[in-house]
Amino acid sequence: MKHHKSQHNHHKSPLHHHQSPPNHFLSHLLFFLLLILAGCEKVIDVDLNETSPEIVIEGNLSFEDGVLKVIISKTGSYFSTTPSEKVENALVYLVDDEETLMNAKHIGLGIYKAEGLPARSGAEYSLHVEAEEREFVAKSTLHAPVKLDSLSYEYQNSARFFDGGYRILLYFSDPPGEENFYRVKVHKNGELLNEVGDLIVFDDSRLDGKGIQVRLRGQLFDRGDTATVQLLTIDKSTWHYFTTFREMASLNPGSPAPANPASNFSNGALGYFSAWSGDEKEIIIE
Repeated sequence: MKHHKSQHNHHKSPLHHHQSPPNHFLSHLLFFLLLILAGCEKVIDVDLNETSPEIVIEGNLSFEDGVLKVIISKTGSYFSTTPSEKVENALVYLVDDEETLMNAKHIGLGIYKAEGLPARSGAEYSLHVEAEEREFVAKSTLHAPVKLDSLSYEYQNSARFFDGGYRILLYFSDPPGEENFYRVKVHKNGELLNEVGDLIVFDDSRLDGKGIQVRLRGQLFDRGDTATVQLLTIDKSTWHYFTTFREMASLNPGSPAPANPASNFSNGALGYFSAWSGDEKEIIIE
């Protein structure tokens, strides 16, 4: 394993425009996906067979506070009931497009963290993880945040597949002339809604430069509830990962899995690295 010295220590939903107010191939293996989104953390357990343990890396770099958080674990056995093993002795560091190296410190339970990093809009970042005599690298471009214009809500009567209740609508203007990729995270009374059905990712296909409305059909609110909505701007590789993750998680339990979600890490690691920015608004259902 190489050692590095820090060179810089400080360092779903239908979409509408406003005119109408929104490789890892593993053959013959079974896997089980569990998505736990606690706060801003994203923890993935991917269970393979007895002979195929894999490194799983979940890395996030936030534009708002310059915090890098990386969680490293190993997949367990498909038939095991024990939690996934955390990787405690990895070397984790971030390199920006100016070749500034920033180390992350292990804080326990397989979590590595660095704070106060000089996150820059438009910069490409490389996350390096050295673990078990292998190196894994993923790249992600940090895009500028897109402002949420407003939130509203509407009552939806119960129907065959929906309970009655209030749904949230969010409005924003897509920056013109560029591909943009988004993720929406919703908190209900301060608690993140974190089921697989709450994973909302989309791009601006056919909506470039337009006002966009997103109607959150899967999140149900009552009078007196507070809804907090985050609009995250992500890059294409992160969008692709979560899109394929959602597809994998929607498979019937026990179905043969043709592949794992599309990781952006090299050397066979599972998981993702995402540099992201965001905007947030809150609304009370009255």
